[in-house]
Amino acid sequence: MSFRIIRHARHAVRAAHACLLALCLASPAAHASEPYPSRPIRFVVPFAPGGVTDLTARTFAKYMGDTLGQPLVTENKPGAGATIGANFVARSTPDGYTLLLGTNVTHAINPRLLASTPYDPLKDFQAVAVFGLNGNVLLVSNSFPAKTFAEFLAYIKARPGKINYASGSVGSSAHLAAELLKQEVNGLEYTHVPYGGPSEAMSALIGGHVDFLFANIGAAVTQVKSGKVRALAVTTAKRAPQLPDVPTIAESGVPGFEVVGWMAAFVPKGTPAPVVTRLNEVINQAQKNQDLRTTLDAAALIPVAGAPEQASRFVQDEYTKWGKVIRAANIPPQ
Repeated sequence: MSFRIIRHARHAVRAAHACLLALCLASPAAHASEPYPSRPIRFVVPFAPGGVTDLTARTFAKYMGDTLGQPLVTENKPGAGATIGANFVARSTPDGYTLLLGTNVTHAINPRLLASTPYDPLKDFQAVAVFGLNGNVLLVSNSFPAKTFAEFLAYIKARPGKINYASGSVGSSAHLAAELLKQEVNGLEYTHVPYGGPSEAMSALIGGHVDFLFANIGAAVTQVKSGKVRALAVTTAKRAPQLPDVPTIAESGVPGFEVVGWMAAFVPKGTPAPVVTRLNEVINQAQKNQDLRTTLDAAALIPVAGAPEQASRFVQDEYTKWGKVIRAANIPPQ
């Protein structure tokens, strides 16, 4: 009698194992048939809370979540020059449930400036869409004699090596904009003075400790309108609506000059194409939302719409462009 019980128990265990195996084999197909998204999406921002990157992420997350029917949970993962958060996404499962807000820093500058990064910005990611572009404005102190961009260039050329400029950090768009200008215009020679952040660099300019500064347009508007600094030109391809009377550098004698910060959505390489397409459609759709645009226009974020292929080409072009600028400027690996 006990022998039969043991034998039946063995059969039951084998049957349970077979059922478990069948469930495991069936689960990928079951997951594959789930509509996307069927659960919340993690939206990683590789920078600290606050600032235009965080604002952009949280603003888009709200409208994307409403459209997709699942929340985008914004998660800040700062550190190591934004490489911690970027690498976290690069190593995540490529299923569309982990999204990165990448920028020119994570995908075009740091990979060319740092001695090494734990991820490859082109091979480890799929670009989904560009959220927007953020231009800079060339500012001078009130004591600086030049009133126009042409006078600014002439003044510097007449004083080689005697002019200095501020930036928030080595490798920032403010730093590289000045280096690109030096490479585009013959006869410019000036000294870079990096500070501990954009606010410190702006304070140095207002205090007359440096001669000029490239600053984020959205952050600089208040200082310009208050008369604390003077705006000579913007680095965008077109004039900025926030500073309509300030010409572009391109129209002021340096054709083709353009420097923009940017923010884009990325997923790990290997994410299914239908998922990438769906996310791209939702981001482009969100760009048309009036409340979203009101929020981001105030931050001087220029909207961009396009297919994933266009976003990928843009990122590749930026990666190539800033690599050349960094090499030509002889900026040592950080």
